[in-house]
Amino acid sequence: MIRRAIAYVAAATLAWAVLVFLTGGTTIAIAALRVSSTDPIRPMLASVLLAAVYALASGRQRLREDAAFAANAATPARLTIVLAAVALVIAIAQSSYTASGADAYAYVTQADLMLSGRLTVPVPIANEVPWPRPLSTFVPFGYAAVANDSAIASAVGPGLPLLMAVFKAIAGHAALFLVVPITAALLIWCTFAIGRHLWSPDVGLGAAWLTATSPVVLTMLKEPMSDVPAAAFWALATWKAFDASRVSTALAGAAAAVAILIRPNLVPLAAVLGIWMLVRPGHVTVADRVRALAIFAAAVVPACLLIAWINQTLFGSPLTSGYGVTEQLFASANAWPNLRRFGGWLVDTQTLLFPLGFLALLGRARLLAAITIVTAALYAFYIPFNAWWFLRLLLPAWPALALGTVSLIQAVSRLAGSRARLIQAVAVAGLGLFTAYTAGRLRVFPDNEGERRYATIADLVRQATEPSSLILASIHTGPIRYYAGRDTMRFDLLNEEWLDRAVAWLAEHGRHPYFLIEDWERPIFEKRFAALNSLGRLAMSPVLAYRAYGIPGTVYLFDPAKPSAITFEPAPIRDPRPRCLLPSTPPLLALKTRF
Repeated sequence: MIRRAIAYVAAATLAWAVLVFLTGGTTIAIAALRVSSTDPIRPMLASVLLAAVYALASGRQRLREDAAFAANAATPARLTIVLAAVALVIAIAQSSYTASGADAYAYVTQADLMLSGRLTVPVPIANEVPWPRPLSTFVPFGYAAVANDSAIASAVGPGLPLLMAVFKAIAGHAALFLVVPITAALLIWCTFAIGRHLWSPDVGLGAAWLTATSPVVLTMLKEPMSDVPAAAFWALATWKAFDASRVSTALAGAAAAVAILIRPNLVPLAAVLGIWMLVRPGHVTVADRVRALAIFAAAVVPACLLIAWINQTLFGSPLTSGYGVTEQLFASANAWPNLRRFGGWLVDTQTLLFPLGFLALLGRARLLAAITIVTAALYAFYIPFNAWWFLRLLLPAWPALALGTVSLIQAVSRLAGSRARLIQAVAVAGLGLFTAYTAGRLRVFPDNEGERRYATIADLVRQATEPSSLILASIHTGPIRYYAGRDTMRFDLLNEEWLDRAVAWLAEHGRHPYFLIEDWERPIFEKRFAALNSLGRLAMSPVLAYRAYGIPGTVYLFDPAKPSAITFEPAPIRDPRPRCLLPSTPPLLALKTRF
């Protein structure tokens, strides 16, 4: 027992060394316990030393016995569970626990709105201010104006916020950030389960490995966004759709319904699964096929109707989401740029084998091929993006592409005869290590303050301003409301002629205006306002300047009432505490607020 315990510890330290090498260092915090490591050499040396002790203490015969025991114990299903658990730990360790940026802010705050029993945020101040298009200036990124009302609402689908709200209601605010890590583990397991059903446990394990080591999956499994959850529930729906039993069909429908609520624009994937239930091979009667479709639709249709009702209630049409009308989002001219960019990013991060893997689906896994085609088609005409991690939009097709890649490698490996299985294992393992290395090279696990800086900056603004203040910002508009509890408005949507007059009007009505501007936003601000407004030139000293740890650029807080202020420059915070900052009391967005 002691010998095997040494072997287990050696394996664990080796895994830790690989993890540190791939991520550039990681920290795991559980309550008061914190385990941090940035150097892979030490655990690697410890693993080698323990392995040597184990080998010397075992002898040749016991080594053979232990190898046979390990081979029998390490089934593909168990290895997939370990893989999913490791991904879960990485996601929890690497999460910023922050409502940052546009999408993350929208998901987290919508969860809070649901817990309060509403979907909208009243903006009564928009009825009082004198500048043009007043409501738009109070809409943070990730939100949209409500039709026929002085209010705003989250632009994202309700599925992920609903899951977050459940977790928060049960285990507190930090628990809502566990939804994405848990669904990442679910995505890995479902990939294995689909492969086991269609091919073999080995193919399923290989695809789960390629999914877990994919740069885009590793990027998104730590972000409070809908990409991984949507992919996980579509994978669950696909897995259960292969089983003709009523229970599995009902589970497929429930999973598809959740996936639709998470990412409504992917509803055509439900049609793909529904058609599959009508035409799938096997000795199934027509009545059984129709019954399966009815069971599946009984879960899917209410989800679609709920989305339509929300869109109608909030945005004026069942086909209009918070992102805008369909005609504004899709255009045929976008097809070629998107195909070129997505194809290039796919090859760069996953090698040419991943897109070639699609060809392996056409013969044996037509349902997976259809899911891949529909997912790609849904985004082929969408607004083009310019960063590789927008591959996240294609994640519902990732299990299919990973399985196709492994099955392609398996087919080629058969040419080697008796050594085919060994060559397949080495090739799949090597491909996963290469994509994991690519993830490290792309710095998907930043060694800087990362997204947590949004909460840090908001907390600094809270300390530097009074409750009656109103912060003119752009990308920070949402996080300042959430973590600082201050009213905010968008300077990038304020009429170009109105900066000076808006500041004067707010000051006259008891609201102290400030400007919160990033380095990269400053030229945008000056170009928009400098020609027609004296304040547009920003000829003043900031009251606050913060440069986040390891991130280029500085964010400045300007007080127009104090152009010659003494600048407070706090030191960069490498490891902010508390890690999960609690939200402040929401601002009222009213002319007269709590002072």
